Amino acid sequence: MVTLNHLHRGQAVSYDVFSKTDRETTSTEILPEEDLQPGEPEPPKPGGVKGIRSILIGVGVGIVLATVGGQIFSGKAPDAPAEAQETELAPTQTVTVSTAAQQQVARTLTATGTVEAYDLLPILPQITGLQIVDVRVDEGDVVGAGEILAVLDDSVLQAQLSGALSQVNSATSGVDRAVADTSQAESSRRQAEADLAQAKTGVLQAQTRVSQAEANLDRSRAAVEQAKAQLEQAEREIERYELLYNQGAIGLQEVELRRTEVRTAREELNKTIEDVQVAEASLQSSRADVVNARASVQSSQARLDSSIAGIDASQAEIGNAEAGVQNNQATVQELQTRIDQTRVLAPKGGIIASRSARVGDVTSSSGQLFTLIADGRLELRLKIPETQLPLIRPGAPVSVTSDADSRINVSGRVREILPTIDPQTREATVEIDLPANDLLRPGMFLQAEITTNTVEGLTVPARSIVPQADGTARVFRLNADNTVTAITVEVGEIVGNSENLSESRIEILNGLNSGDRIVVEGAGYLKDGDLVAIVGEP
Repeated sequence: MVTLNHLHRGQAVSYDVFSKTDRETTSTEILPEEDLQPGEPEPPKPGGVKGIRSILIGVGVGIVLATVGGQIFSGKAPDAPAEAQETELAPTQTVTVSTAAQQQVARTLTATGTVEAYDLLPILPQITGLQIVDVRVDEGDVVGAGEILAVLDDSVLQAQLSGALSQVNSATSGVDRAVADTSQAESSRRQAEADLAQAKTGVLQAQTRVSQAEANLDRSRAAVEQAKAQLEQAEREIERYELLYNQGAIGLQEVELRRTEVRTAREELNKTIEDVQVAEASLQSSRADVVNARASVQSSQARLDSSIAGIDASQAEIGNAEAGVQNNQATVQELQTRIDQTRVLAPKGGIIASRSARVGDVTSSSGQLFTLIADGRLELRLKIPETQLPLIRPGAPVSVTSDADSRINVSGRVREILPTIDPQTREATVEIDLPANDLLRPGMFLQAEITTNTVEGLTVPARSIVPQADGTARVFRLNADNTVTAITVEVGEIVGNSENLSESRIEILNGLNSGDRIVVEGAGYLKDGDLVAIVGEP
């Protein structure tokens, strides 16, 4: 058995290169790639190397170099490792060479973990006690936000909604009637206000007429007194003139003239007395008008007060009717909301992870219908020993693969290092963001390589490494005279496509210097000091 001791991901790992018999827990059997069969993954410890990666390194280093290199350049199928062959080699071997060069080498930490939903949403019914009549999605279906997942029986709610709508219509009619009553009361109020204003004007006019009648009465009474005085004066004059006539001092004509004046004064007195009577009657009439006008004012005020009370009553009726409308509208809105809730909707877009809903089931407050992977977003949850946590930083790139499915090879990033450490296992959870990929499923067991840092390292093509029986690795350095010197080297990280070592390079921790020319193809058939011919060089 030939074993290659290899420093990979910061740990010493042994590979069985040329034996197909016993397997040890510290070594990996090397088989041709076509003979490899994927099996159940044995979860490696965090910080270790994945089993498939060990096999590939063995294949790339042992089989590709020992078999393919020999077939291409020697035309022979190897039966044993180079150092075990006793057959004489031709004086000049045909080889290809490459140069040991400095390049960026990523240091990684290997761990295993489980795929989980980043945001697993439980979907419960918003309304309980209703029967499920339709289920429209199944596990694995991709749904959009707001998409109908299931439908509940809404027949009872629809009947209640119809009744509530009738109540709304009835209450609305009540509002219309109350508004009409209010309008009529407003019209009555305006008429009462006009009548009151007119009655108040009538009072003022009647009071004016009373004042005028009183003034006329005063004038008439004054005229009576004046007429009385004139009559008395005329009567005194007639007495004097009749005495003078009887004495013959004056003629009859003068007496008749005075008698006429007496008659005129008496007539004037009678007239003024009649005027007083008329003025008194007018005053009484005006005073009656005032009383009537005031009564009209009171009547108009009463009608106005009644109209205002009617308006208040109508407005109160409107308020009650509108409150009834609002209450019934609230009932309608509540029923409509409950009817809407009979459509179970996806709260976000994503993938249906599980389905518990079945047609005929009755919903309950605790009965989960579905679980949804929000936005189809998955994460890988790794368990990392606390001693390795300082090596990991958020945002660090992560390569994720699967032993069970070789098609799974995705790149993620460290999103978060959870703050707590399990006191039993002394491990913390590290969450890795995963890209969208149809091959990934919650519950999968995957391997992850977390890039912890990048350093400048010396690398050579992976095909130039020749594994040795003692577990070491050897390369052949080309000398100036086209002879080769066997150099034992310590290997480190794989740089490039670790799944295909023929296209990768391997870090050399010591044994070579930058610029050293080393044999690539044909190295498996060389020994120290051999003379070689380089393909492509004269």
